[in-house]
Amino acid sequence: MSGRHNNKLPTNLPQLQNLIKRDPPSYREEFIQQHHHYLSSVEIFKLQPEKPSKDLAELVMFMAQVAHCYPEHLADFPQQLKELLSTNHMVLDPDLRMTFCKALIMLRNKDLINPTSLLEMFFELLRCHDKLLRKTLYTHIVTDIKNINAKHKNNKVNTALQNFMYTMLRDSNAIAAKISLDVMIELYKRNIWNDAKTVNVITTACFSKVTKILVAALKFFLGKDEDEKRESDSESEEDGPTARDVIMRYATGKKTSKHKKKLEKAMKVLKVGHGWNVEDLFWHKLSETLSAVKPER
Repeated sequence: MSGRHNNKLPTNLPQLQNLIKRDPPSYREEFIQQHHHYLSSVEIFKLQPEKPSKDLAELVMFMAQVAHCYPEHLADFPQQLKELLSTNHMVLDPDLRMTFCKALIMLRNKDLINPTSLLEMFFELLRCHDKLLRKTLYTHIVTDIKNINAKHKNNKVNTALQNFMYTMLRDSNAIAAKISLDVMIELYKRNIWNDAKTVNVITTACFSKVTKILVAALKFFLGKDEDEKRESDSESEEDGPTARDVIMRYATGKKTSKHKKKLEKAMKVLKVGHGWNVEDLFWHKLSETLSAVKPER
């Protein structure tokens, strides 16, 4: 006991967490004391969630550090922390909000919290007027989805997140929508999300009323076209018209019923002739939109 008093335990949290990680059973009493302290601090926090709290921040990080050592006591900790953040993120002190996020990222890295619900919440936090927070969340989102799909494609998680991101691209907060698009484009470039569903979601951004989102989506498609042309100039000369060529002719010409029929026929020939690549999917979507425009009389 004298050694513990000399080290000023249990108030020296960094030292205590290191000792706990080495020998959890020997420091259970000290942990329980800090856990009670944490629960009391949470109740105080709920009364004034906008108020800074260094004490709560330190306790939250301490609990996140040792959560795997006492699962019987901290089974509800990840969900509780997520709910505190989700409910109060717009009024939270920026430093405390960042601490909550870092603690949740730590818990996620220890596989102590479900990735889907956490990532969905992090996307919603992109609405916060906090550039450093948005940068931190963007990095984690991309890294976590990469790790989730490292060994094999996790279709369940991917589908849920892609569906959620479809709604985020239409979010009223332009910054959150733009970063969501950036995430999808980055995952596509890394060959993590390189399926038709991802391309379809990115395609919707091409019709955004927000200029930055529209430009980013168009650059994604047009930039890839340019890369492919540089790689094989001779091939592009020999190939027939692409979906993009056909649609651009229609878009820049007079939209008569006769031209509309030609567009639909040409798109069918392209589809049957050599199948769709990712760019064709985009231009096909655009053709459907153009076809819906009432022809001139």
